[in-house]
Amino acid sequence: MGKGGDGVGETTLHIQIRDMLKRPVFRKAEYLASQRALERYVRWVHIMEVPEIEGLLSGGELVLTTGIGWPGGKSHGLSFLQQLIACGAAGLCIELGEHTRSQLEAMKQLAEAEDFPLIWFHEQVRYIDITQDLHFALIRSHQRMVAELDQLTTSFHQLLLNGDGVQPLLRLLSRNTGYAVALYPLEGEATAIPHVPREQLEKQRQLWWDQRESMDHTTLDGYTANPSTVEVSDPFSGRLTMNPISIPVQALEYTFADLILFPQKHTDPEPPTPALPYPSDEYVFHALERCAAAIAQDWMRTQYMEEKRRYKEDMWVIDWLNGHHSAKEIHEYLAAVHPALCTGQAAVVLFDSNPTQHDSLRLQKILIQRNIVARSVFAREGFTLYSTVLNLQIILIVIDPQAASLRKSNLWSCIQQIRQHEQEQTHQLFSGLYGIGQNYSEYPRLRESLESAKETLRIQKDIGVMEQPFYSNLHCYRIIASMKQNGNLNDFITEYLGPLIRYDAEKGGQLLLTLKHYLALCCSKQETASALFIVRQTLYHRLDKIESLLGIDYLLPEKRVAMELALYAYEYVHGSLV
Repeated sequence: MGKGGDGVGETTLHIQIRDMLKRPVFRKAEYLASQRALERYVRWVHIMEVPEIEGLLSGGELVLTTGIGWPGGKSHGLSFLQQLIACGAAGLCIELGEHTRSQLEAMKQLAEAEDFPLIWFHEQVRYIDITQDLHFALIRSHQRMVAELDQLTTSFHQLLLNGDGVQPLLRLLSRNTGYAVALYPLEGEATAIPHVPREQLEKQRQLWWDQRESMDHTTLDGYTANPSTVEVSDPFSGRLTMNPISIPVQALEYTFADLILFPQKHTDPEPPTPALPYPSDEYVFHALERCAAAIAQDWMRTQYMEEKRRYKEDMWVIDWLNGHHSAKEIHEYLAAVHPALCTGQAAVVLFDSNPTQHDSLRLQKILIQRNIVARSVFAREGFTLYSTVLNLQIILIVIDPQAASLRKSNLWSCIQQIRQHEQEQTHQLFSGLYGIGQNYSEYPRLRESLESAKETLRIQKDIGVMEQPFYSNLHCYRIIASMKQNGNLNDFITEYLGPLIRYDAEKGGQLLLTLKHYLALCCSKQETASALFIVRQTLYHRLDKIESLLGIDYLLPEKRVAMELALYAYEYVHGSLV
């Protein structure tokens, strides 16, 4: 317990209870506050005389009351105090009168048990003076915090201009907050301040990503604080710790890293920048946010320059697709990037031309930005990506290093991720029709992969969008498309299905549909009748009619295969039979 008004002082950032009590307006006050209670921050001051306060406070308020609104009885002071504690108030200041003085001792016991600041006056006090004084101090404190954050942002930008990477940014953040800092990128090396051995840091990063997936996160102004029930591995000590503060580092609406502050204070060779070692949570959150923005700028600058460099090599890729490079030239080019690229599988992914993008230069500029995200997505699955624009169509060359066969499911998953990423973008490059060509280990055959991707696009325009548009999934449609291109398709359909087509058109029958189900269900009469929702006798009548029109040999294996192909061809031209 202590006496207020022993001196004047305030923190640089917000007002702690200990500094508030030194202000002249609390000169005649007494208080009960533990060391932990004195470290609480006051965010606002509120006069409250109602006995029920549920939903009226947001947390961090110093509540001033005379207790005049409390009903008679000794328990209402305790109830009021319990509600304040539950709402996260910063403290309670009470003017003692006849109906409050008797409740003070019980309230002291509760406040002491909960580490909650309890302040009281023995005589009448002008709460308006306290309110004005603290509000003025809070506003001035907020202005100081904004000024310090602006200065911190300027320092971040100056460090960016030095071109020394993110390490100086993390060091400045650690000095300004007093916290240990770790940066865990999705790809590339993790970084920490103070220094942590590489192997230990990589191990802790993997643990972080594993733990992050299962955390029940609570959001605080865009930041993630793990609940106290979750323990996270601290890379600096190797021990489990509570409540690290993390923020995703994002660019182009893509998260490429997590920036984390760990709650333990770690010694740094340089002294902390703030005047006091314990800045407010709000300052820490904003400093973390501004550091993340600076890291994102550095990442974007690096990636954008790398993409521009790649586009200078664009003609080499186009010549590769056109078959102008020998196997030796391709091998030497890829080996210079990474030897593993020479022994894998490659395929072309072709995105149909976007009618809103007729300007090739504009298309390439947007593609540079999209490729920054796309390369990260594909790299996480172990793929290497090359891209170009040809005839306003986007071409991705995907190489799966050292793969015996292309990992189709992983490739398809990557494409879905980049399509999902741009759903909210103004210009969509990857969200239209696309085709995935045949994969080859002989890289000079990449031109054939491009042609098969084009074929996959053409076929989808006839049969509709495929869920997974791989050329290898087209099956019989590849034969049908070739017959259509040669002009033989209609004759083929008429030769095998002509009598049924004419009968259905003249009689309004369903012989084509019946034959489709009958063949698809391996000539099972019971299953076919169920699929068509008809009785067995009706099916027998239809099958007899089909036999009379097509001939008794229509179920011979060689003729049956041709008829099934003709049925697919009919649907290819006229749409699905229903």
